[in-house]
Amino acid sequence: MNTSPSTPSAHVLRLLAAARCRTDAVIVPLLERVDPAAARVLAYQWGVWDARGQPAGGGGAGRGKALRAALVFACARATGRPDTDPLVPAGAAAVEMLHTLSLLHDDVMDGDELRRGRPAAWRVFGPDAVEDAVRALTPYAVGLLFDTLPEPAVTAAATGPRRVPPPRDPETLRAPARATAVLGAALVRLAQGQALDLAMEREPSPGVAATLRVHADKTGSLFACACTLGATPAAAADLTAFGEHLGIAFQIIDDVLGIWGDPAVTGKPAGADLSARKKSHPVAVALTPDPDRSDEGIPRQLLGLYALQRPWTPPERAEAGRLLDRSGARTVSRAAARSHARAALTALARACPPHEEAGKDLRALTAFVTERPY
Repeated sequence: MNTSPSTPSAHVLRLLAAARCRTDAVIVPLLERVDPAAARVLAYQWGVWDARGQPAGGGGAGRGKALRAALVFACARATGRPDTDPLVPAGAAAVEMLHTLSLLHDDVMDGDELRRGRPAAWRVFGPDAVEDAVRALTPYAVGLLFDTLPEPAVTAAATGPRRVPPPRDPETLRAPARATAVLGAALVRLAQGQALDLAMEREPSPGVAATLRVHADKTGSLFACACTLGATPAAAADLTAFGEHLGIAFQIIDDVLGIWGDPAVTGKPAGADLSARKKSHPVAVALTPDPDRSDEGIPRQLLGLYALQRPWTPPERAEAGRLLDRSGARTVSRAAARSHARAALTALARACPPHEEAGKDLRALTAFVTERPY
């Protein structure tokens, strides 16, 4: 049975709710250490405050799914990391913070006015306040990982209280550094993906390969980061590959939903990405000449519409939709998403063979991502 973000299975609901609860326990206290103006923006984006700075209540508009955090916890369980390892919840919170920052930045860059069924943060607080919040929170995401190190003990001495560093084996010191490197690499890829995304919007026909590169850097990177932070070193390579492919599949499906999706599922107006003329995966497919296509004039006609230096009229918007429908791009994009989903499951099977119980949560989350009605 297909599931959507609004109707996940009971199993997935439990996984997401638990991940959200555990990351809230880390992030909400952290917001008290952030500059108050930035904290207001971030708490709104995270869904714990409303636009007036009042508690938003659980489960309301603006609450994210905490999918990336759920992947961290599921990878830890699947590979046998102890639940008491403080780097697991810290890593889950850190990767969700990077995701939050990427959404804040994307909405400003793309001019998206809605996010999760309510006004985007930049519409509420202004673009400058959002950019300040992004800069303010980034160091805290990294700091979370080193906060897991034991605090020095305070002992009595003749000269007064003395802080005595606790005994630390080399692995205790190396683990936060490795996690920070993983988080930093994901942050670099996010920046690269955003830069390429903006450059692609200026290209008449950027091509499918460039679109997939953006998806890998902007979405695959965070899914891969989440899986790496959760996995043991022995399983990290396979679960990193799993996360990368799952993230790309997730984004291609989002691209399809951005054009043809139900607003009740997407939280955005119908056809929002098409109206915004985003060069998403289906658009890149339709703009690419294909000798097997029955109507070879579609790329030229669609390119003409995208080249207009003004907003589309309603008839032009409708014609762009018809051209996309006739191009077969929806079918091609769905096939591409399924291909990456299969690659994700293949990598997952290497780390957690299908007959083993360990990977059941990861398979449930994969189904949640890839079986959305698109």
